[in-house]
Amino acid sequence: MQPVKNATAAAKEKMSNMAASTKEKVDKAKASAEEKVHKSTAHTKGGKEIAHQEKEAKESEAEMRKHAAKAENKAEREEEKHLHHRTGAGVMDPTHTTTYTSTTTTPPGKYL
Repeated sequence: MQPVKNATAAAKEKMSNMAASTKEKVDKAKASAEEKVHKSTAHTKGGKEIAHQEKEAKESEAEMRKHAAKAENKAEREEEKHLHHRTGAGVMDPTHTTTYTSTTTTPPGKYL
């Protein structure tokens, strides 16, 4: 069962990363289109330079969001991996409330 869960988590991470990359490409294309519009309506060289700088800033912001999303996806996968290892066989439940008739020994599975 473990390899199936790892494969599922890996596939989920990969798809999330692909979505983040696609969103970044869309955001960059939008920034480029906006730059062209601003450059065409700008009357001075300074206005055109500002439009270019805005495009660069938006592209950098899109890349930062992509990298943040990828880091978050990796953290989620690692968390799932660690949660699976913590909740395996042999872990006792501290809220276990089975009652036993014998009072001379401590019931198994109970913490003192």
